[in-house]
Amino acid sequence: MHPELKKIADELESSGGHRELALRFGLACVEDVAGNLESDDVVAGLEGFRACLANFGPEAEAQLNDLAEAMASLAASHPGSRSIDGTRHAAVSATYALARAMRGQAIEAAAYAAYSCVYGYGAYAVSDPEAFSEVHGRQLERLRALKHVTTPAGS
Repeated sequence: MHPELKKIADELESSGGHRELALRFGLACVEDVAGNLESDDVVAGLEGFRACLANFGPEAEAQLNDLAEAMASLAASHPGSRSIDGTRHAAVSATYALARAMRGQAIEAAAYAAYSCVYGYGAYAVSDPEAFSEVHGRQLERLRALKHVTTPAGS
């Protein structure tokens, strides 16, 4: 695990595994790479995710599970890229980030979103750990900001 991603994991763990925070952080990670999403179905899935979080409650959980299944299927069937620029890989990674975020798997969502972002620089960049440090650093800042506005229910 990248050292900066480990800091994100530690920060999430220190929040007590708060589900809504994990979902909102995952969405924030996906929002950063939303421009890499290619399919209209995936973009519609992102809109559905936003709507679920806007009205977060018990019904949203079932909707998120259905959306996550659909996004995982779309990501798995994405052809990726044979080109050296990695743009299609960026789309695949962004789609996987969305599927993971919808499941509340915030660390995985952050990792896939970082890959999507770095692939967007060019396929050569995925071998540069500093490229990931920059992205994960921004994600950590976003998580810390979200922790101040997202509190556990009943607190």
